[in-house]
Amino acid sequence: MPTGIDWSPAVDPSELVRHTRDTLAAGKAVVLPGDCGYLALWRPGAAVDLPAPALLVWGPDEAAALGVSIPPVARRLMFRAWPAPLVVEVPATADVPAVANGFARFRFPAHPLFELVIPAVAGLGPVLVADAGAATASAAAERLGEAVGLVVNAGERDARAKPTVVRVTNPPGSSPCAMGSGSGIEITQLGAFPADEIERLAARIILFVCTGNTCRSPLAEALAKKALADRLGCGANDLPARGFWVLSAGVAAYAGAPASEESCAVAAEFGADLSGHASRPVNPQLLLAADDVIAMTRSHLYALETRYPGLGPAARLLCGDDDLDDPIGAGRDVYRACADTIARHLERFLPEWVVS
Repeated sequence: MPTGIDWSPAVDPSELVRHTRDTLAAGKAVVLPGDCGYLALWRPGAAVDLPAPALLVWGPDEAAALGVSIPPVARRLMFRAWPAPLVVEVPATADVPAVANGFARFRFPAHPLFELVIPAVAGLGPVLVADAGAATASAAAERLGEAVGLVVNAGERDARAKPTVVRVTNPPGSSPCAMGSGSGIEITQLGAFPADEIERLAARIILFVCTGNTCRSPLAEALAKKALADRLGCGANDLPARGFWVLSAGVAAYAGAPASEESCAVAAEFGADLSGHASRPVNPQLLLAADDVIAMTRSHLYALETRYPGLGPAARLLCGDDDLDDPIGAGRDVYRACADTIARHLERFLPEWVVS
């Protein structure tokens, strides 16, 4: 008979977590509440017969540690969406557990127990997880039969929904190209996680940074949107659906200020729109979400490095090795020259962002 434990968020979970680890280490399966009914956890080699298992991880770095190359789009989804009823499939070789048709599956279920269980079982090696298709713990245990060693009961749960399954189709290590429908991804099973949310979360986030976020970085944002839209043959408002979010912020910005009058006028001359811009300060969440951080001067690089060490990608200068001077307080000709410089240097980034 398996051990049974009733779970409550008001009770110290340390004993439950210990039982989970010990049961898995002994080669038996564990039934836990999940985000689509009850789930089963087991280590490779256990006698569990459930369809479509995934590897249990809590982020892209843990997935990569299992010997799988995690493409950029998959990394974004794992980092931004999880925990969620979302399975991410990436190309992998047959020596990785849970590989089917050349793809490994990864899962981080949206239940508070998993944030405690995953780090506790990390030292055991790969752990598999699969939906048991059961609304109660007892039904899940019955389905697993003699393979189960621990059953955690959290009452009846909705097992009608299935996790959404997303397959990454761009090769590992390549730069994702904007292909519509989320940039290099294919939804192979519609489920509880919304498809339009996947598209949004899979997009590449490009962040331009200056001081007050009213002149240089808004111009860079607007001109980058225009350049990307022209390259992809779409409107600027369609960029998220084509795999891109372009943003800007300032290291000394106040929230909600409009772009300068001159910036708006010059942007319009270039066919871009800054009329709805509202300034925002740089913050840790923005940096962690970004794929590219592009600063205007070395002083901006220094501010980012000292205030937010290790957060997000390494920031780069827009103009290569040169600073872009602040046009604030100058006339329209100076702003126009600033925009010309921005547009010229954006051409260096476009081949990196949009792969032909």
